[in-house]
Amino acid sequence: MNGLEERLRDEMARSVAGVRPAPDPLGRLLRRRRSRARRWGLSALGAVLVAAVLGAQPLAGTGDPSPQPAPTIALDEQPYLDEPLTDWTRRLLDAPARGAVAAGVVDGLTQELLAARNGWHVKPGLDRVKVLFVAEVAGHRTFGAVFHDGVRAQYVASAGPADATLTDLADGRYGAEYGGLSPLVLSGNARDYTIAVVPPGCVAEPSARTAVGADGTLEHTWGAGGEFVTLPAVAVWWRVTCGGTVREVTYRTVVPGRSPVTDAPPAERGQDLPDISAKLLRQWPDLPGLDVRQHRILWGGTPPGERRPVVVALGELGDGSVQVCAVAGTGNAMLVTDVHGQALQQPPKDFPEARMTTAVAASDAIVTVRLPDDATLGYSDRLLVIAPPDAARLRVNGQTVPLTDGVGVLTVPAPATLTIEALDAAGRTLATRAVAEPHADRFLAGQAVIRDWD
Repeated sequence: MNGLEERLRDEMARSVAGVRPAPDPLGRLLRRRRSRARRWGLSALGAVLVAAVLGAQPLAGTGDPSPQPAPTIALDEQPYLDEPLTDWTRRLLDAPARGAVAAGVVDGLTQELLAARNGWHVKPGLDRVKVLFVAEVAGHRTFGAVFHDGVRAQYVASAGPADATLTDLADGRYGAEYGGLSPLVLSGNARDYTIAVVPPGCVAEPSARTAVGADGTLEHTWGAGGEFVTLPAVAVWWRVTCGGTVREVTYRTVVPGRSPVTDAPPAERGQDLPDISAKLLRQWPDLPGLDVRQHRILWGGTPPGERRPVVVALGELGDGSVQVCAVAGTGNAMLVTDVHGQALQQPPKDFPEARMTTAVAASDAIVTVRLPDDATLGYSDRLLVIAPPDAARLRVNGQTVPLTDGVGVLTVPAPATLTIEALDAAGRTLATRAVAEPHADRFLAGQAVIRDWD
């Protein structure tokens, strides 16, 4: 198993596989034998990774009115989700419990969790419990805790109404989340609250405002943070800083519950590919902090050097900027975020064949988006450029690139820093665009995704 395959499975276990909603009365009787789909917000990457690894579903929470359940898998058929403790996660265990931890609450919850441990799919040797937090926020009572043996650990969490008892929370009757323990613990739902916990000496900051910069990157105004943050709101981009070093920048996707997409609008340019267009809109990744007002299918066709048809769609924002989403191929799409992809030696069964890439732009005058690398799960060195229809060529960092009907492909490794001019046949400048891809191992829509806890 290579490094990328390990990351796929780690992300699946950490973000998705161990989350189940509150069961119905019959389901509650069987809850120790089932794992159901998540009703809380998921990271976009985690949702797509689980689709890739299990051959399950398209990108979660993007087109359907509610998240669709993943295939039911008996608990005894699932892998355990514990992970080795690290120096950073040990600091979480060594810190005092945070939040609404009045006398007796931590001890009481600890005992209740130990009594209910079989329902959390915990490895038998993990016989100690550490309560990380208990919180009362936005009409909910919630907790996060860790089962561990001093070497390995599994995170568990649940939330219920404000009057929920410790017993009710500990047995997961209101819904449960479980997985490996990360230095950044994010908990909450897709509607009205978010909780963040980080090791002592670190600061977790939510993005209070997200906007598209002129160079096609996301710009954030980071809000007040701390080691334990409870927000009566959904905060989706987070930054963690420890001793002046940024250790993590990550996102938590909100499941908005829009109406299903039945028909896609026709492509404004190029070839109309209605099946791919409809699939793209159904799987549209609602990026954190970007309030898309309207979707458009900008272009369809097969770019130079690409063997599969590609559809490029735009999500218009209120300030005139756009979110860009491209899908190459048919069927369910795998979201690409890796700059240096790796080939899967043994792709999981029913691995998605299509690939999805994202970008943002200050306007739709010139749109750029990376094409995927067929052989890996990463970006290629091909940058698709959609300029005005009457543009005949591009001038890029002093070089000229021909266009066909205003569309062309630049060959430039990621991450790229470019100035692109679109010229008409007479050499007049029609539009200009700056591109500055983040210098990171992974990026999503112009935002570096960082996880550096080594």
